[in-house]
Amino acid sequence: MDAGDDADRPMDAADDGLGAGAAGQSADATEPIDTGARDAQLNAVTGLAGRERVRAFDLAAGLAVFFMILVHVLWHWGRPETWTTPIGEAISYAAGPTAAPVFVFLMGASLGAARQARTSTLVTRGLWLLFLGYVLNFLRGVIPGSLGTAFGVVTPDQIWPYTPWWLATTVDLHHVVGLSLCAIALLRTRSQPNAWWLVLGGLIVLASPWLRTVQFGTPLLDAPLTPILGSAPNVYYAVVPWLVYPLAGAVFGAAMARAIDRTRLFRRGAAIGMVLLLLGGALILATHPGFDVFTYWRQPPAFPVAIMGVILVWLALCDAVTRFRAIDRRLTVVYGWSHRVIAMYFTHWILVGWGAGIVGFRALGLGPVLVAMAVAVVLTSYLSRFAVKLEASPWLRRAPGGSEVAVEVEVPAEAAAA
Repeated sequence: MDAGDDADRPMDAADDGLGAGAAGQSADATEPIDTGARDAQLNAVTGLAGRERVRAFDLAAGLAVFFMILVHVLWHWGRPETWTTPIGEAISYAAGPTAAPVFVFLMGASLGAARQARTSTLVTRGLWLLFLGYVLNFLRGVIPGSLGTAFGVVTPDQIWPYTPWWLATTVDLHHVVGLSLCAIALLRTRSQPNAWWLVLGGLIVLASPWLRTVQFGTPLLDAPLTPILGSAPNVYYAVVPWLVYPLAGAVFGAAMARAIDRTRLFRRGAAIGMVLLLLGGALILATHPGFDVFTYWRQPPAFPVAIMGVILVWLALCDAVTRFRAIDRRLTVVYGWSHRVIAMYFTHWILVGWGAGIVGFRALGLGPVLVAMAVAVVLTSYLSRFAVKLEASPWLRRAPGGSEVAVEVEVPAEAAAA
């Protein structure tokens, strides 16, 4: 988002410890961002008209896609031994709770903060994103994988288990975003985001180990339910239990829309996040889940508790960072990523899939793969500008601007007058 789009009221030192009275900081270093600007862009995930933007969410969304690029380049271009180096481990953990969970949380927050929209519009938008997820499966996987094996660039053994069928039926972030958008749009016809949504999310998490074993024994039911309940190894992000994050995000977004003092809301969120981190840590110690990526995708109950804590603390940190003007003005590129985060996600996967034919599938050492990460970030940032129209559904193509996942909220009258 553009500088000055955050709708928070001006802050003083007593409010956040970041004003001129903060230890070791000058007034210039923490001068509050102008808060009066509005935009009229459409959110490219939900298709809703933008109102006020929240810079902390833009920063978190931009960093989420940045971490995704790094980890996917590492896992698909880097040798397996690079994954367990200190740098590789740091990238993998950074791309865990602060990447996909943050992304779907913010998608829910955008819905929770927005005015009521036509359910049919949101459901159609969600189905469009689901469709594009399968288009992406072919562009990043089936086509380059088939050509690579046909021309001897890679062998089927090298890329096993990534067969054409595996790649075509993969369920990834694009799919869960689309289906979650549909689910929340339908839920909003019965109830606005409230505490019961958190209860529903908790029940989904608790029931998910059983729900993901449900099989009806007929492809007519099992196939369409795969992105929702699927436990197949190529179902990375199933709606159950990943829906818990946009549900919680919607509640947070609704609170953000009503908040007079957003900084206080972020602080309260961080306090709740610390409690959730302690509770989640205790559950992890008690249940001993694995810390491999497969377990991360399956989200045993201890994980969503701890990850939700990380999200709330992370968003509060992002809010604090954006309040330092000296730092904020240097984050323009990251804010730009957040404006087209869906297109960034789409583009980076195409680069990763086709790039394996150039650099080799899991063939780079640590040094070369770090260089490749930087190249992939630059190329994704540039080429994603051309993917925005591909990613946008027809009604979004006609709209000016290109706002994507950033949360849009309406400033309460009290805050506007502050």
